Amino acid sequence: WSADSRLLLSGSKDSTLKVWDIQKQKLKQDLPGHEDEVFAVDWSPDGEKVASGGKDRVMKLWM
Repeated sequence: WSADSRLLLSGSKDSTLKVWDIQKQKLKQDLPGHEDEVFAVDWSPDGEKVASGGKDRVMKLWM
């Protein structure tokens, strides 16, 4: 969840992170960048950054 609880972040088998708008109940954005499925995602405490990790053994920091 984002710091304001309006967005949900999920990892996907299609190698993207997905940002969901909870109020609209719709996908807001697809974030490509991994080479394989993404199974770990988390927002930083300040809500400005996202970290992700996947089956490709890569950890990414999104700003």
